[in-house]
Amino acid sequence: MKQYIDIDKWERAAEFRHFISYSHPYFGVCVNLDCSKAYARAKGEGISFFLYYFYRSLAAANEIPQFRTRIEAGKPVVYDEVHGSPTILRDDGGLGYALLLWNADFETFRIQAEKEIAGVKAQTALSTSKDRPDTIYYSILPWLCFTAVSHPLNLPRTEGVPILTFGKCFEEKDRRLMPVAVHAHHALMDGLHISRFLERLEESLNKS
Repeated sequence: MKQYIDIDKWERAAEFRHFISYSHPYFGVCVNLDCSKAYARAKGEGISFFLYYFYRSLAAANEIPQFRTRIEAGKPVVYDEVHGSPTILRDDGGLGYALLLWNADFETFRIQAEKEIAGVKAQTALSTSKDRPDTIYYSILPWLCFTAVSHPLNLPRTEGVPILTFGKCFEEKDRRLMPVAVHAHHALMDGLHISRFLERLEESLNKS
């Protein structure tokens, strides 16, 4: 479900009208988040660390309205909930796109996600059939401790979907850190909203 936003009554009306005309309206930040407890829990319980932090990040994104806001026919709309669309490395070495549906229950989310990922891995061609605006795009780079990221964007057709990128974990002063990059459409959110998302995500990753 989605709701159209009345721009004239929207607190971001001025920012939306300003940045919607930009030829490159996306901006991004890259930080290292403490994921020590999340990593230890995943390994201790024998569950996928990737799916665990993916679930936590999707939960944090759904808590922030700006991460659920999109552009449709030049107008802002907000979805009740959004899902995750990660890039998956297929068995043949190519790339595939998965659609991991959000579910507040982690076990339900995990089972559905594992089935979806297995199906994408077995594909032999790149399919965009599941591309939809009520998602967040994910890029996973488990081989790199990156400090900056850029993405190819089809800007004339963008729906304002945020992009999250997760990199290789590393240890620093008895903590396990993970690089995380966030790219977002400036007509829909500012650095404040990204900061709130990152704070909630790190807090969630380090819950006991």
